[in-house]
Amino acid sequence: MRLTSPVKLAVIGIALTGATAAQAVTPAKAALTAKAVPTQADWTTTLNVKLALLDKLGMDTLHVDVDSLGGTVTLMGVVDKRETKELAGTVAMSVDGVHHIENGIRFEAAVANPSQAGAAVGEADAEVKDAVLETRLRLALIEKMGTDGFTIGTDAANGVVTLSFDHAFASDGRERAVAIATGMTGVSKVVSIDKT
Repeated sequence: MRLTSPVKLAVIGIALTGATAAQAVTPAKAALTAKAVPTQADWTTTLNVKLALLDKLGMDTLHVDVDSLGGTVTLMGVVDKRETKELAGTVAMSVDGVHHIENGIRFEAAVANPSQAGAAVGEADAEVKDAVLETRLRLALIEKMGTDGFTIGTDAANGVVTLSFDHAFASDGRERAVAIATGMTGVSKVVSIDKT
C-alpha cells in the first residue's frame, strides 16, 4: 500500500503528536520523577556523608549504607557501638546539602538478641548516663564560655561527645570548648563538627 504525500504527512503528524502527548510531563509527574532519580549532587552528598562518618566515628561505620535524595539522607546497616548509632545522624546532618536524616542504623546487640530484657535495661541506663554527661557538659560550656556556650550543640553517647559549631564560630573558641569537653570525667572522645 502506497501512501500519498498528504496522507504521509498526516500519519507522521499523528504519530508525532501521540509521541509528544505520551512524553508530556505534568508538574506532579515531574516532581515524582525528580525525587526518584539521584542527581550528581545526591551522589556527592552520599560520598561526603560516608566520608564524614568514617572520619568522625571510625571503622564502626564501614558497614553503614548511605543514600541521599534531594537533601534527605538515609542511613542503614548494623553497627557494633551504640554511640555510632546515636551519633551518626548528628554527623550526617553536619554535611552541606543535608536537610533531613532517616536513621535506620541498628545496634548489633539489639539485632543479635532483640528480646533480651537485660540488654534493654542496660541501654536505658546508658542513655541516662549519656543525658547526665551531656547536661554536665552544657553547664560547663555555659559557665566557662558565657553566651558562646549556649550556641554550641552537644550530643553524648557512651562517653563520645559531639560538639556542633556555627560556621562563624571562632577557632580559638572551638579549641576552648573541645578542651573543656576533653577535661570532663566520663568523656572518652570529642568530635567537633560544623552545623549546617
